Amino acid sequence: MSQEKEINLRAVKYTRTIYEHNFLEAIAINQLENAKSEKEGYRFRWIIPSMAFSVFRVEALCNIYGSQLFQHWKHFESMSLIGKVTMISEFLEIKVDFSEEPWQSLATMVKFRNTLVHAKPRKASKNYNIDKKFIHILPQFPDSDKTIMSFSSISNAEKFEKSATNLEMLWLSYTSNSKYKVDTIGRPKVSE
Repeated sequence: MSQEKEINLRAVKYTRTIYEHNFLEAIAINQLENAKSEKEGYRFRWIIPSMAFSVFRVEALCNIYGSQLFQHWKHFESMSLIGKVTMISEFLEIKVDFSEEPWQSLATMVKFRNTLVHAKPRKASKNYNIDKKFIHILPQFPDSDKTIMSFSSISNAEKFEKSATNLEMLWLSYTSNSKYKVDTIGRPKVSE
């Protein structure tokens, strides 16, 4: 005679929040590494995406921390990136000084982001003193320091990635050592 075991099944729901800032970081780092091994005239193809994904990562971090630290975060989501970073940092009692890192680079990141997102034609001019005989020869194309390409450098891409990492580590440290606990990995929660 076999004994049947009683199985006690319960309906259980597992919920987790999916955070994607680490994917954005991985893309930024990968693009930066590709830029470093690329020929000089072609690096921008890797640098610009690296810089953009570092900025996207900061935005994602703001949404992770903001949504867990502020009950009505959805009302602040349309705030500027600098506004969000400042609001979260000051809430955590972190001194924000835009003459120091990572704040200084964050300000540059926002300028780059706005230039990238709102790319528009820009006029550039430069005055030259040229002999009339050579006036048909353009000595150098006029350029602007307000274009996407004006931000494009490995140095800037490295600063952007480092600033995003420093901001994340700063916020992680302050929340770990305070009463505020922020989940950045999406720990599953069980409910019955």
